[in-house]
Amino acid sequence: MNDKKDAKNNIANVADECPVEHGQVKDFQITSRYHTKSTRRVMRPRHIQMMAISGAIGTGLFIGSGGALARAGPGGLFLGYSIYALLTWSTFNAMGEMVSWLPVDGAFVVYAHAYLDEAWAFAIGLLYTVNNALLVASEISAVCSLIGYWDQSINNGVWVAIITTSMLALNASGARIYGEGEFYFSIFKVLLILGLIVMTFILMVGGNPKHWAFGFTFWNNPGSFAEYVVSRSTGRFLGFWSVFVQAAFAFGGPDFVALTAGEAQSPRRVMPRVFSRVIYRLVIFYVLGVLCVGILVPYDDPALTSGAKGAGASPFVIGVTRLGISGLPSLINAILITSAWSCGLEIFYAASRSAYAMAIGGYAPSFLLTTWRGVPIYCVVGVWLVSLISFMTASHGALTVFTWMTSIVGAGNLVTYFVFHITYLRFRRAQMAQGITDTQRPWFRRHQYYYSIVSAFLYGIIVLTNGFGIFISGGWSISNFIFDYFALALFVIALVAFKIVKRPSMLPLAQVALMAGRSPENWEDEVAEPEPKTRAGRFNRRWLWG
Repeated sequence: MNDKKDAKNNIANVADECPVEHGQVKDFQITSRYHTKSTRRVMRPRHIQMMAISGAIGTGLFIGSGGALARAGPGGLFLGYSIYALLTWSTFNAMGEMVSWLPVDGAFVVYAHAYLDEAWAFAIGLLYTVNNALLVASEISAVCSLIGYWDQSINNGVWVAIITTSMLALNASGARIYGEGEFYFSIFKVLLILGLIVMTFILMVGGNPKHWAFGFTFWNNPGSFAEYVVSRSTGRFLGFWSVFVQAAFAFGGPDFVALTAGEAQSPRRVMPRVFSRVIYRLVIFYVLGVLCVGILVPYDDPALTSGAKGAGASPFVIGVTRLGISGLPSLINAILITSAWSCGLEIFYAASRSAYAMAIGGYAPSFLLTTWRGVPIYCVVGVWLVSLISFMTASHGALTVFTWMTSIVGAGNLVTYFVFHITYLRFRRAQMAQGITDTQRPWFRRHQYYYSIVSAFLYGIIVLTNGFGIFISGGWSISNFIFDYFALALFVIALVAFKIVKRPSMLPLAQVALMAGRSPENWEDEVAEPEPKTRAGRFNRRWLWG
């Protein structure tokens, strides 16, 4: 306990000693915005834990993994997701160190500004806000597709109106109400993926109407790796490589947790536990989830690419249908609707908070700083307006719109996580240059500096090659080129344009303001929490929610 108090005191001393000279304060304007906190710290550890899980478990796993299986085969899908899980683990660690050090509104936009420069902050803030506003529309399209599994007679526009209104209402009601709603929504999602994993095991050992213990049959016939675009070993490699963009859409990342930092209770205690625990749960859900997909369905099943409505496009539903199980697809479809709805709700929150971070940094109109009940209300309304793009499902197929959005958003996530690691590397270099030791850091992962170098390199390679299919003979498509590289182009254009117009420069490492010009009221709620007295309370804090 004394070690924790000493660490907190050391951090406070670091904050006092951070170089925030007159010339640097100008870089972190407007000062009054930084020292007048308008949002409220009302989100509890269980809210944040479930948000971290919920935001990353959605339609990308339950529906999108079917297309990835068809391209890569079960071995390619499993290998691709396993490697991407390691990248996600590294990204959680990097962001976790920064958030635990400085848990403030705006999170990674603030970090990019402080540890890189204003151009990087503007570019990543713009990309993230646009990317996630489009992702909200993607999840709404997925819900419409799922509802279409039962009834296609009602125009999708009706469902879009209902879903967008509900998301607006919950996000405008305050972080506590939103957190409670998301918490209970997420429980269904976690129970679904756990149930599907158990179901797969029962089915594969013979617990099905055909009493067929098929095990890993489909890994042998038609095989572990599919050929994609071209034939033979090159085609199998390309199938495996194509998994990464889909995985980037499906997995999510630490950004959802990071953006709750300014509204979390006791962030310096809670955040390290959230970051250290959540990633293991995600790896279990995702790696085991796609392993189940490859067990249930052969990659050459035409149903995987048929464009079926709703749960009909889910490899889990395709698998149980092949075994002659009736009734279960409708149950899965019902829970998938709550899953996609929940994921969209959380992404809506993330997009609104990143827009708020842009306003704090002076990169967006100042009226976006207006809060109501601690909620940046105009940011919420702005994301809602962008989400209305999902009305395209009224004239185009919902699954078609979902596929368009997946391409744009998956590539956008890759660019975002690349920037996270670049920011982290400079953050650590600044800490080392200013003599910050591990005992002064609230939470850290050993050797993360080197993990981030490797991670940034891999993210960069994947970003540049994610649209490889269009460069192969006969694959060129202007629309696909736009979908694959829109996010990268948006980020680069925003970065370069800001550099040309504003000409910001990076501060020397010894002068980087590690606390980003924030005062303690921004990064600590100063609530003294008593140690839990009961066994249940100790279990809850140590093992369950934090």
